[in-house]
Amino acid sequence: MTATPAAHVRTRTGWIALRIVLLLETVGGAWLVWNVLQGILGAEGDPIGDLIVLLLATVLFWGWIALTAWGAWKGRRGWVRGSSITIHVLLFAAATGILQGLIGPETALGLELLVLAFAGFVAAILARPDAPEELES
Repeated sequence: MTATPAAHVRTRTGWIALRIVLLLETVGGAWLVWNVLQGILGAEGDPIGDLIVLLLATVLFWGWIALTAWGAWKGRRGWVRGSSITIHVLLFAAATGILQGLIGPETALGLELLVLAFAGFVAAILARPDAPEELES
């Protein structure tokens, strides 16, 4: 596979934007894991199994985002693009749930996640992987 030509400004812009969005999501995910951990340590009377599952799901999702961000920075373009599209579709669903009040009453957080999901999705669509080499006749 050859590299995508440098003339593809949209592709390069898409990769730059995707790396920035994934970096923001990785930092935000670490903040979320920390807050969930603090909430679990301060919880009284809640079933410990539910709290552990919540922490485990949060850590796994954060790890997925961090691994995708690492892949974007290291140039693993094929699987990073697919992973990013999936992450941002799920983030869009979470933002919609927050805006509807199903996950929490935080309208500002829902709007922020909605903008981040949309920006990440568009960046992942623009960030094309390497083009295959021309077949010789």
